[in-house]
Amino acid sequence: MSKYSTGDSKHAGGLSKPLLGVYVLSPTIGERALGYFSANSSMWLRNHDLVDDLCMAGDIGEPLLAKLFNQARMDYVKALQLTNAALRSPTDVRKDTTLFSVMILSVFEMIAGSNEHSLEAWTEHIKGASTLIKLRGPSQFQTKAGQRLFMQVTSNLMISCVQRTIRIPDHVIEFRKLAEQFIMPTIRAVWEVSGVIFDFTNFRAAVRDCDIVGPRAIIEEALAIDRKFDAAFADVPESWTYTTMYADEDDKFIWNRRYHVYNDFWAAQTWNGMRSCRILLHEIVRDQLLAASTAITPIFTEEESKEQNKQSVQAMLDMQADILASIPSHLPEDFAQRMPSLMEASRGYFVLWPLYMAGVMDLATQPTKNWVIGRLRAIASRSGIQQATVLADILEEHRHIAAWDTKPAPRLRKDGTFFGWTPASGTGTVRPEWWDVEAPETTTSGSGY
Repeated sequence: MSKYSTGDSKHAGGLSKPLLGVYVLSPTIGERALGYFSANSSMWLRNHDLVDDLCMAGDIGEPLLAKLFNQARMDYVKALQLTNAALRSPTDVRKDTTLFSVMILSVFEMIAGSNEHSLEAWTEHIKGASTLIKLRGPSQFQTKAGQRLFMQVTSNLMISCVQRTIRIPDHVIEFRKLAEQFIMPTIRAVWEVSGVIFDFTNFRAAVRDCDIVGPRAIIEEALAIDRKFDAAFADVPESWTYTTMYADEDDKFIWNRRYHVYNDFWAAQTWNGMRSCRILLHEIVRDQLLAASTAITPIFTEEESKEQNKQSVQAMLDMQADILASIPSHLPEDFAQRMPSLMEASRGYFVLWPLYMAGVMDLATQPTKNWVIGRLRAIASRSGIQQATVLADILEEHRHIAAWDTKPAPRLRKDGTFFGWTPASGTGTVRPEWWDVEAPETTTSGSGY
C-alpha cells in the first residue's frame, strides 16, 4: 500500500478535524513493472533485482512519462555496477544470475537504446556473455537454468557474429558439443538448425578472411550449406508448420496481401533465422559470380553464371517474401491472429534483424523498403523497442551501420583473379548482362504510411 494523501474533512459545526492518512492499494511503477515481468516470462529465470530496469523500459512503450525513462536508465546503471561487482568475484562470476544479468542488460539496450551506440553496447554485452560461458566451464550444463542460459547466449551470439562477419568463438563450439547430450527431444529440431547456422556463420567469416578462396570453391561451399538448410526444414515438427493466407483487400499491415499464421511463435523465429542466412548466402554467391565474370581466365560459362544468378535471385526474393509474410504474427496489435508468447514485446525484439535484412538487401524495391520502415516504426511505437526506430532511420537514410559488417565483397589479386572481397554488390565492377535481374512487380498496398 502507498500513502497518497492526508486531508481535512468538515464536520458538524464547520469544524475541520484532521483524519488519519488515506491509504490505497496503488503499486509503484517499479512494482507494476515487476508484476508485468512475472506474469509474462514463465520461461525466463527469475531474479527480481536484475529485471526491474528491463520491465520499466518495456513499460515505456505504453508510453509513460519521460521521467520514467530516466528512472529506468538509473536502474540500468545500478544493475551494470552490480554486474561489474559480480564479475570481480571468482564465485559470483560463474553464477547463473551473473550471466542472466548480462543478457538482461543487452535486452535493455535493444529496448531503450535510441541511437547507434546502443547497437555497439548490445554487441559488447553479448561478447561479455560469451566470455562468461567460457569461465563457467562444463558445470554450467548440470542445471536446467544453465542449459537454457547457454541456449539463450548462443542464439544471440550467432546474430552478433553474423552481423560482424566473424567466427563463432572456438570455446562456444566446444561447449556446444558438450551440451549436445543434455538437449531435450522437444528442442532437437531447433538444435539441428542452430548447427547449420553455426556452419554458415563460420563459412561467411572464412570467406572474409580469405580462408576459402576462388569463386568456384566459395560458391560450391555456399550451395552445400544452402542444401543443409533445405534438409533441416524438409521434415519439421508439426508445431513448426504454418499456413499461408491471403487478404481479400489491401491492408497496410500485410505486405502484398499475403501473410503467415504460425502454430508456434518460436518456430516463426527459427524460420526467419534460416531465411536471413539464406539471403546472405546467395548474396555471396551473386558477388562471386560477378567477380568471376571479370577474371582473365573464365571460371564459369556464361550459361552457368546466368542460371546460378537466376536461382540465387529467386531464392533471395522467396526468403524476403516469407520474412515479410511473417511480420503480422510478430505484431499482434496490428493483426487479429494471436498466439501464446512470453512478454508481448519479445516478438518485435526477435524480428528486428530479419525485418531489417529484408529491407536492406540489394534486391529490395523502394515500396518494400518503405513498408519495412513502417513496420519497424510500428514495433517501436507499440512494443517500446526503441532500436527499431534506429534501424528504420538507418534504412530510410541509406546509412551503413558501423557496428555491423553485414556483407563482405570480393577483392582482386594483381594477376586478375579474385580471392577476397571489395565494395558490396560489385560496386566499381562492370556487371555482365545476366547480373541485372528485375524483382517481380508487387502491389504497393503496404508501402509505408
